[in-house]
Amino acid sequence: MNNLFIDDKAIEFMKKALESEKAQAMRIFTSGGGCCKQFELKPVKKELTGDVTFRQGGVTVHIEKEIAQNTGSIRIKSVEQKGLLIEFE
Repeated sequence: MNNLFIDDKAIEFMKKALESEKAQAMRIFTSGGGCCKQFELKPVKKELTGDVTFRQGGVTVHIEKEIAQNTGSIRIKSVEQKGLLIEFE
C-alpha cells in the first residue's frame, strides 16, 4: 500500500471518535467470515503485529496487514447523513 488519503471532515469525525473512546488511533480491518466479510474502521488503543501505520491531519490509522498488502491506496471520506466511506484503489 502506498497512500492513505483522508478528507478534512473525516479527520474531524475520527478525532471526535478517538476522544470519546479515549483511544490512540483508528484501525481498518476485516471482520466476519466466509462470504460475508466486512471492512471496519474503529478506535483502538494500539496496533496489532503486522499493521501498517499512517498519520494524517493529527490522526493515526493502523491498517491490517492483509489489506495493506492487497491495496494500492485507501481513501476515507465523510459522506453526509451516512458517516465515513472507505474506498480501496
